[in-house]
Amino acid sequence: MHLHVTRLLLAGSLVLAAERAAAQQPALGTVTGRVTGESGEGMVGATIAVTGTPYGALTKSDGTYRIALRPGTYELRARLIGYTSPRDTVVVTAGGTVTRNFRLARAASTLEAVAVVGSRTEARTVIESPVPVDVLSAAEIKSTGRTETAQILQQLAPSVNFPRPSITDGTDHVRPLTLRGLGADQVLVLLNGKRRHTSALVNLNGSVGRGQAAVDVNAIPASMIDHIEVLRDGAAAQYGSDAIAGVVNIVLKSGADGNLTAEYGRTATTYGGQTVNGTNLVSGVATPVTAQTPSRSAHDGGLVHAALDKGVASSQSRFLHGGVEYRNRGNTNRTLADPRPQTFAEVTNGTFRDLSTGPMNYELGDAAVADAVGMFNGGYDLANGVELYAFGGFDHREGRSAGNFRRVTQNTQTVRSIYPNGFLPFIESTIGDFSGFGGARGKVAGWQWDLSTGYGRDNFRFDVTHSNNASMGAASPTNFYAGTLVFGQWMNNLDLSREVHVGTAGIPLRLAAGAEFRVDQYRIKAGDVASYVDGGAPVLDANGNVVVGAKAIPGAQVFPGFQPSNAVDASRNNAAVYADVESDITKQFLVSGAVRYEHYSDFGSTTTGKVASRLTIVPGFVLRGAFGTGFRAPSLQQTYFSSTATNFVNGVPFEIRTAPVGSDLAKVLGAKPLKPEHSTNYSAGVALEPARSLSFTVDLYRVNITDRIVLSENFTGTAVQNLLRPLGVSGARYFTNAIDTRTNGIDVVGNYGLSLRSAGFVRLMAGYNHNKTHATLVAQTPPELGNQNENLFGRVERARIEEGQPRDNFLASANYEYHDLGLVARTQRFGSVTTRATVGSDNLDQTFGAKWITDVSASYKVLRRFTLTAGADNVFDVYPDQNNNLGNVRSNVAGNANFGIFPYSSFSPFGFNGRFVYARVGVGI
Repeated sequence: MHLHVTRLLLAGSLVLAAERAAAQQPALGTVTGRVTGESGEGMVGATIAVTGTPYGALTKSDGTYRIALRPGTYELRARLIGYTSPRDTVVVTAGGTVTRNFRLARAASTLEAVAVVGSRTEARTVIESPVPVDVLSAAEIKSTGRTETAQILQQLAPSVNFPRPSITDGTDHVRPLTLRGLGADQVLVLLNGKRRHTSALVNLNGSVGRGQAAVDVNAIPASMIDHIEVLRDGAAAQYGSDAIAGVVNIVLKSGADGNLTAEYGRTATTYGGQTVNGTNLVSGVATPVTAQTPSRSAHDGGLVHAALDKGVASSQSRFLHGGVEYRNRGNTNRTLADPRPQTFAEVTNGTFRDLSTGPMNYELGDAAVADAVGMFNGGYDLANGVELYAFGGFDHREGRSAGNFRRVTQNTQTVRSIYPNGFLPFIESTIGDFSGFGGARGKVAGWQWDLSTGYGRDNFRFDVTHSNNASMGAASPTNFYAGTLVFGQWMNNLDLSREVHVGTAGIPLRLAAGAEFRVDQYRIKAGDVASYVDGGAPVLDANGNVVVGAKAIPGAQVFPGFQPSNAVDASRNNAAVYADVESDITKQFLVSGAVRYEHYSDFGSTTTGKVASRLTIVPGFVLRGAFGTGFRAPSLQQTYFSSTATNFVNGVPFEIRTAPVGSDLAKVLGAKPLKPEHSTNYSAGVALEPARSLSFTVDLYRVNITDRIVLSENFTGTAVQNLLRPLGVSGARYFTNAIDTRTNGIDVVGNYGLSLRSAGFVRLMAGYNHNKTHATLVAQTPPELGNQNENLFGRVERARIEEGQPRDNFLASANYEYHDLGLVARTQRFGSVTTRATVGSDNLDQTFGAKWITDVSASYKVLRRFTLTAGADNVFDVYPDQNNNLGNVRSNVAGNANFGIFPYSSFSPFGFNGRFVYARVGVGI
């Protein structure tokens, strides 16, 4: 109740502040004009920015704009990504009107693009920034053919990785995105420059991002995005926690134009059919063999996508842009047949099959996911120059993914009277994500001010279907409500900035300061009793007799429900103040600095700082560099998460308890309270524009992180099992500050444009990222674990951090436009990744080689409004290397491939769906 009252009071203060500021403002003047293209047509959606201020306007459908300003002299800059950015100076008088028109010429260079992220005081072009920033336009976003925002980012920014794991519980439905080879929770996501809340889900099982709670960027509809700014530099001193790897700022559309789009696609692929190494499947002798896996065809993963967005704007500088989107993606399955005995009789008879004749028991691939998303962005300029703004949206998602098949012979997990032939359990998710921000900004006493408040919330409900609780016997239900995770975030910001001139030379000094107050909330709600209870039913053998000493595994198979002991309702608050200063010492030399102080109610205070500089050697040749310190606070999910889940280790199921660090169980195993991560970031680079149609940037970086928070290894040794058996689980794990890491890398981005005059225009782009992460320090295993022959952080988790993401990523694209025809070709080389087993083994450790993935599409405009597009992603039907160890059925050794059932690894950075073909129709409205 107190929190809701506080929100209402703060919202009221925004209105009062706007009204007071309005009373103090003098009479305004007006700047109007029109932005046109090379042939004189009006350019819709172009931005007219007032340099050094937060003011500006977007052009309407005829290319016109209007800005209300206080009297004074201003520099205006016209911007539309893909075109040059001309400037002009205007003198505004009280009550007067001045006209400035702009003409935009087509350009390939993204260095002309203006970004807000990275500076608190002024929007600047990419080449003017002292730190590396990528700007991805709406046209580039549309050209990818992808519908998920995270996949779009992976295709356009070489520093972004978005793996597609499978059979990883909730992670199948909310996949984490990473930047520069670091963690998914070490990249800060902003929406319209405001901090975006994270997902309630913490990724637990064997995937990149394990132990991390990331922002669900797919909850932001791609159809509503104007452009995306990717800051590839640590920025915690500017934006606070989580910005160790960098910042992704997603800017929503605000123009009057709109689009209606419909798309359908599906896979058309052939998988398997590769020669792999393994052990003999049926002889019982672990002799290395070479095997040819069968070849199968698939036409699944059907995608139905529809999106509508439209804006309205008036001559009084008011706008509202809104959109809705529906995306239904069917599941994909890339498993092979199950060669193991399926019945007790087959076990007795020693019946084994090969990978082409056994039953298809499993599903391995993309989960089935359906999203209904909506978002809006609005602004209202008062006559005195104060702007009111608001934006927000919702995402309702339903997902369904499979777990591991339970055979009828697995009598501790399967109730034969319910599933006489075994069963494949499913996790079904219902995810609700919504957010809303509102604020006011203006100018008073020479200061630009921005006061805002906003709230975001993510709910993740787990349901388990087509399953059983083996400990309940025949009384077990088959569907279970397993509980709900909730994360909420309330943000409040006051930002101030102004420019002053110092010294006799009048050197411009841009100042910024501000304060932030944030409240984080986290809840775990328990599931139905049947989803976790130990019903005490006996384990029966093939003849229906009780197996003495055997114990049925309690809880819903694949995902036991959250128990009342897991339930938590936790919150914390965070207060921060910051100050930024930057100055163009000369027209060629810029320096900036930032400092930030934060206090968290649960672990204390921290101070971070950053300095950056840019030197223009000659026009179009810029040197830049930065040094900063950063931090990431332990998330509430990492501090309080608690659950029990089934994990398979070499084919053997273990009920793994994730214990909060403050619990008695975790303390018995040596857990300590979590500390924040701290980092030092170094970057140095060059931005070059040797010709109007050619540009490229090269940036080196190093990121050192201490006290990095990871999820420990699964503790499943005999001693731990004996310790945990009274609790009904066979293993445990917890979060810990286990390692220090060092990441070195380089980013290269180049653009080239070529006008073919009457034959059209070609835009070429290439990008490359290389990064290498090394654990420089691994914490000693606490004696509580060492005495039980366990490792706190071993080979499996170390490989996930150091080798689980591609060290190299190269992408290149070519866009050709000729009148109404558009052709796009894009290729991307994903570098190798490595997975390792608990114990070193040439048969179980594997490096998956680099692969090239190529996408093509063609579009054609009809009647100037309709656009027809057809394309193919992964047109050459490339798959990752197959898992090289097929295991041994007789010895019950699963190998990397789970007895050959899983041909592909979830660590593949591009997934393993194969070729995807689609058709799309769009109409401008």
